[in-house]
Amino acid sequence: MSVPFNPYLQPKDGVGAKYGGGHGYIEVPGKGMNLRWQTRVAAPTEYENRLADALVQVFENGASTAEEIVHGLNEAGHRTASGKHWTVENLTSEMAMLGQ
Repeated sequence: MSVPFNPYLQPKDGVGAKYGGGHGYIEVPGKGMNLRWQTRVAAPTEYENRLADALVQVFENGASTAEEIVHGLNEAGHRTASGKHWTVENLTSEMAMLGQ
């Protein structure tokens, strides 16, 4: 499979992650295909790719706290999806949303 996401993920009901396994489509040893992108429901957006690259750089520069990450993102000129400067609050919110 060459798509960078798992097309078999189905929406979950209830509280928690937005998507879950499709009854064995994540990984069943010895059965089916073990997908590289097991929990991704879509390919990452350009914004998500840029954010990931920016975070890698911030961590490589030694950031380890939320405040240091925010400072690093702002210093690098990376902005939120809406074009705002990063704060601890919007970083936390963005990471929670992207982690669903």
